[in-house]
Amino acid sequence: MATQQHHHSHKVRVVIECSLDERARIKMLAARNHMTISEYFLSKANDEIAHKSKKPNKETLAAMKELDEGRGIEYASMDDFWADMGVKPSAKSKTK
Repeated sequence: MATQQHHHSHKVRVVIECSLDERARIKMLAARNHMTISEYFLSKANDEIAHKSKKPNKETLAAMKELDEGRGIEYASMDDFWADMGVKPSAKSKTK
C-alpha cells in the first residue's frame, strides 16, 4: 500500500493494489452501503478502531471520578511525579 501526501491538504491518498475482480467486489460492497470505495474503507477502519477500543476498568473509572471531583495528587513536574513513584527520572530501560 503506497501513500502520497499533498502539502496543501490534510488528506493523504492511499493506493491499494488489487485485481479488477477484487476492485469490482469492493465497489459492489461499497455501493450496497451507498458509499464510495474511500468511504467504505474509512468506515471499516473506524468500525475496527471503535470495536477494539478498551473501556476503562473500575479502578480507572474511580481514579477519573476522583480527579473530576478535584481530589488526587497534582505534580509540578514529571521529575516530581517519578520521584513520588520511586523511579529515578534518568533511569534507562534494560531492553535489548
